[in-house]
Amino acid sequence: MSQNKKVVESYFARRSNVPPLLTDDAEWVEWGDGVPASGVRTRGKDAYVQNLGPEEVQIEVARMIEENNVVVAEGTVRVPTKDRGLLMFRFCDIFELENGKVKRLSSFAAQLKGSA
Repeated sequence: MSQNKKVVESYFARRSNVPPLLTDDAEWVEWGDGVPASGVRTRGKDAYVQNLGPEEVQIEVARMIEENNVVVAEGTVRVPTKDRGLLMFRFCDIFELENGKVKRLSSFAAQLKGSA
């Protein structure tokens, strides 16, 4: 596995692992509908980290592909809700890396039918 794919794998492994994986000027370019809830694009490492969501999020990566310093990951996300329900999304994330760290992420997600 390439070094860039290892960085992306670490990104998905645990939310607390994320801050050291980001460049200081990391950007969140696009989010799927409703993520973050404000719908506002975020810029900068601090804003990026604040919008990651809780540790309880379960992420399963189905595949990753890479070209140069870009890694595309697709998979599913399960998010527990306050009423003990479960939201499920399919995602496609496009990571742009610089010197072994995430510089930019475009994240697209669609909620799966029947989840809530």
